Amino acid sequence: MHEDLLGYLLGALEPHEMERVAALLRQDPEARRQLIEIQRSLRPLEDNYEPGQSPPSDLVARTLNQVESSAQPDHEFASSGLPTMQASNHRPRSRSVTWLDLAALSAAAAILLALLVPNIANRRFEARRTACQNQLRGLGIAITTFVNRNEQHRLPAVAKSGPEAFAGVYAVRLSDLGLFEDTDTRWCPSLDAPGDDQLQFTALNQLPTIQQLHESSADVLRRFQTFSGGHYAYTLGVVDKDRFESPRFESRASFAVMSDAPMAGTPNESNLRESIGHDGRGINVLYEDGRVRFIDVSSLDVLPDHPFFNHRGQAEAGVNVDDASLAPSWRPPFVEVFQR
Repeated sequence: MHEDLLGYLLGALEPHEMERVAALLRQDPEARRQLIEIQRSLRPLEDNYEPGQSPPSDLVARTLNQVESSAQPDHEFASSGLPTMQASNHRPRSRSVTWLDLAALSAAAAILLALLVPNIANRRFEARRTACQNQLRGLGIAITTFVNRNEQHRLPAVAKSGPEAFAGVYAVRLSDLGLFEDTDTRWCPSLDAPGDDQLQFTALNQLPTIQQLHESSADVLRRFQTFSGGHYAYTLGVVDKDRFESPRFESRASFAVMSDAPMAGTPNESNLRESIGHDGRGINVLYEDGRVRFIDVSSLDVLPDHPFFNHRGQAEAGVNVDDASLAPSWRPPFVEVFQR
């Protein structure tokens, strides 16, 4: 939040981000308090600022005249019958603004932007990636609590068919047990949460109960299934000896439980960068042992267990107990499944 508030103060955010932060400030007293603290911490820098000595007013003109003199062909000076240096000393010096002045200023501005923009972008990227990782760790703690309360020590289950047959049902199961207190952690900090115009139903801002899933109309159920899991992907389950089940929790370092989700269709090499957050660079993955790793998009295909595909290369449930396959909220465990 501090990164966004600082960017808001400096006017360095995109227009839609400025609107989002402004809306947050209107609704959240804590955000307003933090903004005041940031303003207070910046005030000494403003009060103690002393501009350095101003450069000569004709510095640019003098420099450009020197550039123009140096750029003249030698034969012009040779034809004058004077030594080159002497000829250059007798050239008239125009102090009017020329296209060369504008080109020099434009080049300086471009260089300045080239130095500053990547640094600002990288700082924002790192801040959001860290915030996302912290959210995943918090969700991992909630999942571990769920497992400890489960007699068979299994992860929250995705049903094989029916209203509970979607990856995002894990959030509903955590919420039903009071383990999902802050539903805003469903949304990755690098992506904007959907607005009311997308949700269309006020109730969809909150997680439904299992009972509501079964009692909702087809249209409302579809929206619950689409938005309940937020921006994250969750394990679809595994096939153990020809039986589809929720994975048994074993604290495995290589078994993915959650990750940032691809937002559009079935993920593949051509669309993955355009369909994930974090500037399309990679995804945060929460593993069963509680560890969170950021994995570059180019490294996904060389992992022993691809987070979005089972061992058959399908976007379906794992084909064995050690085959983790993650999917966005709306996806069922198998392609041909009725979800209502």
